[in-house]
Amino acid sequence: MTFIYFLISIILFYYLFKFGMRLLMPFFMRKLTERLMNKQQQYANEGPFQQSYGDPFREYNQRETRHDGKVKVEFTPPKQSPKKGTATAGEFIDFEEVK
Repeated sequence: MTFIYFLISIILFYYLFKFGMRLLMPFFMRKLTERLMNKQQQYANEGPFQQSYGDPFREYNQRETRHDGKVKVEFTPPKQSPKKGTATAGEFIDFEEVK
């Protein structure tokens, strides 16, 4: 009789555990991914060996807000002449046909 109760309790525990994991695992996985994404974002913003001292662009953003409506271009890349002939065709690779 005790053996039957033992088997029923094991089977009941198995199905309750399975049902509980089906309900709780998405929640835990969502929290885990949010935590990992926050750590990655913090790592991307600060770097592995840097300390955070606030917003590094605070002074720049404050300067730019004073000049509403004006556009200031600080850097323009040098113009390159368009390539002609084989320079635009791509990379050529020599090969040997084997028979």
